[in-house]
Amino acid sequence: MQAGNEPMATYVSGAYRRDAIPDQAPLKDISGFAKSLEAGDFIERLPWGDYAGLDIHVRPQYVKNYKEKLESGGIGWVGPKWTHRQQPSDFVKTRWQLLLMFAGGFADYGLLKLMLFVVLASAVITAFVDGTVLAFTGFMEIGAYILGLHLFFRYPFTWFLERNPGVIVKDLGCGFFRPSGMVKFRTWREETFEAPFIEFDPYISFHVNPKGPVSYKLLLRHRYTGWQTTVAQVADAHKVELYAHWDELQRYMDVSQPLPDVPALEKYRHLDPTTAEYDAAGKRGRPANYWATLDLTWWESEGYPAHLKAIKEFPWSTLEDRMKKSVPNLAEAAMV
Repeated sequence: MQAGNEPMATYVSGAYRRDAIPDQAPLKDISGFAKSLEAGDFIERLPWGDYAGLDIHVRPQYVKNYKEKLESGGIGWVGPKWTHRQQPSDFVKTRWQLLLMFAGGFADYGLLKLMLFVVLASAVITAFVDGTVLAFTGFMEIGAYILGLHLFFRYPFTWFLERNPGVIVKDLGCGFFRPSGMVKFRTWREETFEAPFIEFDPYISFHVNPKGPVSYKLLLRHRYTGWQTTVAQVADAHKVELYAHWDELQRYMDVSQPLPDVPALEKYRHLDPTTAEYDAAGKRGRPANYWATLDLTWWESEGYPAHLKAIKEFPWSTLEDRMKKSVPNLAEAAMV
């Protein structure tokens, strides 16, 4: 039996429990100038320990991927898996990140259609203006190159990476560890930093990308050192989803709560003590193979849109911040 599939008998004493957050040291006092430099893009600090119970990793694509992985016997997972023990992070080698973004663009059907349409429209317009088919032929060659890149990145490239994930994976043992309540991530120095989950403060930051679009990030900032890691990044229109990201991550780390009810964790629910007890009591209210047998068409057309609406309409600002009771000067010394 693999280590990731072994049940846990108990949790480490330092595991996170929202009703048992120990008293912690106050935040260090920093000058107004340093604070303005360090937190210039922080716009909101999120509360700790009060949950909406709304998960984010239930998008139709996640459900589809989960079903496909079950059918293929697990082929297709890139990097370490999300289990009842660890939510891994920082495992794609830096030099591969840009290539994967490039490959993802060309492998996407929607972008392929758009690029081919632009090429065809340009060819027709140019041929009409010049009155010759030479320009049309040139544009068709460009279209052929684009189609070739699409086929390459979608099939042989993807096939190779699915079967040889170690090529792009640099496992530094980073992630969020539920049994111990620890967080470990890679710093900009290519080193690792590790600290208890309860020592991090969640912030939403505002970013203007080089090409103009606005995006938001959910960051965890270690309140005693300043090291921080990105949990999620979304476009401007999806900012509210970051609240669900934080809600889900807290419940994943909180051993007094069952694991988030998401496709990737379904086969691990019986291995986690709290979750197993919760499900055995009938509190889940779903069959053990709910995500594996879910009607994907219904989820795409009705289920997920309703779930997303619940995320958008939930009164996130009303959640209690339990961390304020643990850190004496949290409200005064927070970065926003």
